[in-house]
Amino acid sequence: MNRTWEAKLKQIEERASCYERKPLSSVYRPRLSKPEEPPSIWKLFYRQTEAFNFVKSCKEDVHVFALECKVGDGQRIYLVTTYTQLWFYYKSRKNLLHCYEVIPENAVCKLYFDLEFNKLANPEADGKKMVALLIEHVCKALQELYRVNCSAEDVFNLDSSTHEKFSCHLIFQLPDVAFKDNIHVGNFVRKILQPAFHFIASEDDDRIPETTNHGFSHFSATPTKQGISFSKTSSEKDIGESGMLNSKKLERLGSAKQSSPDLSFLIVKNNKGEKHLFVDL
Repeated sequence: MNRTWEAKLKQIEERASCYERKPLSSVYRPRLSKPEEPPSIWKLFYRQTEAFNFVKSCKEDVHVFALECKVGDGQRIYLVTTYTQLWFYYKSRKNLLHCYEVIPENAVCKLYFDLEFNKLANPEADGKKMVALLIEHVCKALQELYRVNCSAEDVFNLDSSTHEKFSCHLIFQLPDVAFKDNIHVGNFVRKILQPAFHFIASEDDDRIPETTNHGFSHFSATPTKQGISFSKTSSEKDIGESGMLNSKKLERLGSAKQSSPDLSFLIVKNNKGEKHLFVDL
């Protein structure tokens, strides 16, 4: 009993001596688990510009993260903190689950994709299969354009889907490879998705109403605006030339379809029935 008390007394004396050598700060500064770590930075902003301006004034390696105020309402607040600090709280706080890092302009970044579609408007769409096909297409494009080898194993798939919306974020973890900035990423993505854009454009062309004149059908070469239509009387020569142009156009579309990969799986509908890409550009 006496030995136990003596041991406790010794611990108290050692602790008191430690506090005398290193007194507590008069101003409380929150820290992580280890006292030797630098003071934490955890500051919220309502404007992205203010958050980045604050980052410029910090000596620490801090970053900007966007958080949803309420899930689904689209409003964001911006958090400035370190990776270590974010991960420390991210593991235990549910309100941090809907967050992402905001990459500043002109900053080197990895190849990434935001993918989403409305499940109710696309009941037959298989999101997982679409993601797999997109990754396969991107890997082929990286090999052809930059001689960079990659596979699905090099891709982080961060899924945040709900019952109403399929949503995921892909990050290509390419060893020793990055893009100069997100503008270069956007240019690359638009380049490799050109066949999908052409596919939507060709379908829109097919929906242009036909004008019947003397038993001949042809597409009007005059632009049409909503609520206002422009038309002119066509001669047989005009009709013949129009038919020839349309034939050439179909030939070009046909050859393009043969040489370009089939990216029709990327096309989905919004809640109004309008077609757009599965990829958020």
